[in-house]
Amino acid sequence: MRKVFALLLVSGLLLAVAVPQARAATAGLPPGLKFTTVASGLTRPVFVTHAGDGSGRLFIVQQGGQVLVLKNGSVLPTPFLDVSGRITTTGNEQGLLGLAFHPNYAANGRFFITYTRKSDGDVVLAEFGVSSNPDVADPTPTVLLTIEHSAHLNHNGGMIAFGPDGYLYQAVGDGGGGGDPDDNGQDLTTPLGKLLRLDVDSAAPYTIPADNPFVGDPDPNVREEIWAYGLRNPWRFSFDRSTGDLFTGDVGQNSQEEIDFQPASSSGGENYGWSILEGNLCFKPASGCAPPADYVAPVAVYDHGPNDSVGCSVTGGYVYRGSQSPSLAGVYFYADFCKGTIWGLVKNGSNWISGLVTDTSYLISSFGEDEAGELYLTDLAGGRVVRISEVTLLTKTFRSNGKYDGFVLESGETTNKGGYVNATGQAIFLGDNTANRQYRGILHFHTGSLPDNAVITSASLSLKRQGMVGANPFIDLRYILIDIRTWNFSGNPALQASDFQAAASQNWAGKFRNTPSKGWYSTTLLDRGLPHINLKGTTQMRLRFRFDDNNNSQANIIKFYSGDSANFFTRPRLVVEYFIP
Repeated sequence: MRKVFALLLVSGLLLAVAVPQARAATAGLPPGLKFTTVASGLTRPVFVTHAGDGSGRLFIVQQGGQVLVLKNGSVLPTPFLDVSGRITTTGNEQGLLGLAFHPNYAANGRFFITYTRKSDGDVVLAEFGVSSNPDVADPTPTVLLTIEHSAHLNHNGGMIAFGPDGYLYQAVGDGGGGGDPDDNGQDLTTPLGKLLRLDVDSAAPYTIPADNPFVGDPDPNVREEIWAYGLRNPWRFSFDRSTGDLFTGDVGQNSQEEIDFQPASSSGGENYGWSILEGNLCFKPASGCAPPADYVAPVAVYDHGPNDSVGCSVTGGYVYRGSQSPSLAGVYFYADFCKGTIWGLVKNGSNWISGLVTDTSYLISSFGEDEAGELYLTDLAGGRVVRISEVTLLTKTFRSNGKYDGFVLESGETTNKGGYVNATGQAIFLGDNTANRQYRGILHFHTGSLPDNAVITSASLSLKRQGMVGANPFIDLRYILIDIRTWNFSGNPALQASDFQAAASQNWAGKFRNTPSKGWYSTTLLDRGLPHINLKGTTQMRLRFRFDDNNNSQANIIKFYSGDSANFFTRPRLVVEYFIP
């Protein structure tokens, strides 16, 4: 993983997860995620998985060479396996990297690991077996495959997993060095920069499945183990346990991170483009490149942004297929290691849709599944395994406060042309008067009763019409805009001129069209307005018609009930949907 382990020495990270107060919603994706730590005090965890044996245990891979057992909520003091004497961690991307249990582990006790060898840094695939103690492995290995990787310390890949076809798949990086100096990604005579497919059951140490795409290639130097190629550093891949589809997170160079996809129906041989392309961008050459004939474009990419402000290293994940969080079903989750951001990816017809789900403070080195399909992540620097689940959406309704509601008569926010608070006591005015000046409504909602850590997913505002003066202002002034100001308003129960004449925190946070239902006008706030709902005090809503330069010299005014209305149920209401992470 490029840069992934360059940050590993960071210490003192907060245990709390940092989440935004709002995010842009993406169809088919959950509004947020809940995180529950299930194991802590770990040292550089890089993977978590299960044995498929019905025991309910989780197995945690530590980069330093240990496989730990999480059993009945506790990490056992004795490692399941310790190969620290066999590995090198000289490079930040070296160590114990992968673990896969045989599909029939419950009967045969076989499992496999990948690591970088102590003597030379070569990538090794080895098989082990369980001992008579089900929580401790037999430490005697059988080496199945050694891949020469002594030139550079990075880009070792490391993921191994059994596919739905019963074969063992192994991801191998391009050999490192930056920029694929040896052009291994496109070279079919080397396993570097490839996804391999091995039969570990038919004969020792392994055989090559007869339907591998390059079996019988006329070039005798082509490695027939290759299943797919054109990869830079496929740190983590996974099979959708429901469909058999394969998702691979391939770490980029300097510009783009990518998610590659292979349907379960594939016969292999996909070329994901490296190092001709990095994501969707030309790499060799830097412009004007011609994608190879067998090129398969990624289904999702994200740019690093200036100074890696968006991210720097993708961590491939899993499609959620558990039963405890129905809102997550069918979503492929992946993350950026450096930023802790988690994205979701779903397919809508022939289109892939990817969107940000949440931000975290975790250094997400990997995702993992338990036997039931519930989802986990490993936090490298925090030394934790964290269970991921759906959030519970809560709703809170606020009525505007009559002491603060009112309207002002002015031609602009900062014109200081005066105005009135609760001039009528029962209504707020919107529209314009005979002097061609505009009435602007002021609503106050005491939203400070929301939890300080609430993540707001949506909000709607509703107004009840009380009456109208002159012509309907919607005809000439178009629609009502909602601006928001977030402030403590000096703690003064009486509004001051500066409170309603100061610049808004967010303009165009929503709008009302002339589409009432039984006298009610309702609208959903735009996503950009959600972060300005004040979790610690008062949220001021300002209402104004789109056009404030009407010159018909007539009074065109619509009146809405304010928070001073004698009837509680006609008062303006703000409905906020949120969750607690």
